[in-house]
Amino acid sequence: MPECLRAYLVAHAPIVVALSGGTDSAVLLAAATRAGARVAAVTVETGLAPPEEAVQAAEIAAALGVSHTLLHVDMLATAAVRFNAPDRCYVCKRRMMEEVAGWARAHGYAFVADGTHAGDDPGERPGVRALRELGVVSPFAACGMGKEEIVALARAWEIPVRPSSSCLATRLPEGVEVTPAALRQVALAEAILREEVPGRVRVRVVGRTARVEVPAGFEERARALVPRIQALGFDDITIGGG
Repeated sequence: MPECLRAYLVAHAPIVVALSGGTDSAVLLAAATRAGARVAAVTVETGLAPPEEAVQAAEIAAALGVSHTLLHVDMLATAAVRFNAPDRCYVCKRRMMEEVAGWARAHGYAFVADGTHAGDDPGERPGVRALRELGVVSPFAACGMGKEEIVALARAWEIPVRPSSSCLATRLPEGVEVTPAALRQVALAEAILREEVPGRVRVRVVGRTARVEVPAGFEERARALVPRIQALGFDDITIGGG
């Protein structure tokens, strides 16, 4: 582990890691335990992420022997999120991190940390502004660590390296109401694709039309799954590179 990361985590202990179930936050949690910092993991279930992510987060925390708390937030009760407003990402991230920060304060933890790294562009991630406003720390970014270094640590520590994920609301056009049924339809379609297609998959929906995005070279595998995806309620499906 880089000395900067070890020292940073120790200096900010006791610390709560906002654990999404992805690789970055999993490596951060493992780093905190290896640094000897007092650490807990908190996951926020919003209904906007693939459902398996909360399960993965719980499994990661258990494997590392870290206390894990799952908080539930009805994010669709927030108008900016439900109607897929331009500031949806910012509003959602702030709401999530307010919950984590509140839990941290109530349980005696000094800081909340997330897995943002040096390669993340704040211009492409509006939620980064919410992190800064709430005082959430990003140890990887603070130590100048990017994705390659995080993946290297994951492999060295035998932590699963998973394809990048994102909010399911991003699969719907801006300004279109986000409903539980639409999110469920997208999640099921992407779960079908992941059975046969490795890497990053996305199912972007406009009305009853879906555009399936898969890594180059896996288009034929995706086409073979079209009947199953269409059975979820789509009239038309196109396949393209992700």
